[in-house]
Amino acid sequence: MKCVGKMLIIINAVILFVLPASCGIFLGPDPDDSPRGIFDIIWKDFNETYALMEVKGIEWNAMYTKYASQIYPGMGEQELFDVCSGLLGELHDPHVYLMSPFAYFNSGGRFDTSGIEPFSLNVIKSKLSSGGASTGESMFWYGKFTSSPNVGYIHISGFAKGNTGTAQSQDWTRAIDDIINTLSGTKAIILDIRGNQGGLQSNVDYIAGRFAAEEKDYIEVRTKNGPGRQDFSSPVTHKVIPARRRYTNPVVLITNAQTISGGEWFTLALRTQTHITHTGSTTNGAFSLSLERPLINGWIYSVSVQKVTDTQGNCYERIGISPPLGHKIPAQVNEATKQDAQLDHALSITNAIP
Repeated sequence: MKCVGKMLIIINAVILFVLPASCGIFLGPDPDDSPRGIFDIIWKDFNETYALMEVKGIEWNAMYTKYASQIYPGMGEQELFDVCSGLLGELHDPHVYLMSPFAYFNSGGRFDTSGIEPFSLNVIKSKLSSGGASTGESMFWYGKFTSSPNVGYIHISGFAKGNTGTAQSQDWTRAIDDIINTLSGTKAIILDIRGNQGGLQSNVDYIAGRFAAEEKDYIEVRTKNGPGRQDFSSPVTHKVIPARRRYTNPVVLITNAQTISGGEWFTLALRTQTHITHTGSTTNGAFSLSLERPLINGWIYSVSVQKVTDTQGNCYERIGISPPLGHKIPAQVNEATKQDAQLDHALSITNAIP
């Protein structure tokens, strides 16, 4: 028994002595937090995970050569941030961003005012009886036109409100049912999603179902599941399903370049319905779900991991969804004269309805 006790003491001593030196065997080497290490982590993750390299025709290896040459030891954080932003900017993807404690960058220029098309809710209010009304925590503005009281109007500012995490509450969407009741006697509705920058798919489907006459497949989603360019999951199909309470008289849908993400899913859903006419200007072109990644230096970035198409296989990433010929109208708004070219065209469509 004494010999056994001494052997256990010796073995324990050896283990305690060896373990610190072999942590790397179990945990791997410490992450490289140098400028080159940070850059390489971002480039490699996008090389293996980003779903749209081929859709956008991007030569990612060439991008490494272009931007890695700008990395040098001891470069400042702002300089490194600028180089990494340049790399991600090549993707032109509003769902891709880079955040640090001192700066924010969006790859698609989502908040670049130089690309924003004119839109004024005040102009629209001036055309609605009593200016219209707000509901659904200000997510909806609706009413009837003074000049055409049998035509309704609904503006949807987004498809998410407040907290969208596990404790999310999106009860505001239910207000669409009351709006439809109020406008049920109209011969047509103008449904305006200009400036709608998206939100939750569940909200998209809930509201789209209120304007669906028949169940239709409208989108197919393939998720990146491996490092190869063709490594995707099997397609998952999404449907628009008519709700019990719905509006199926003619609807004119207006979009613009600031109709993004969930707003574009909503557009594809409604375009499956024969009573919907799409007008306005081309949407932004950003459909994929993006995932956030933390970096060892405290920065955060996001990567788009899905390829989204319509049911015919058409992918609208970056190019957006364009209204059909004859209904693509440039955005022109004049606050002084209360004119809105896209709204006026939509009204002309409804005025032609018996």
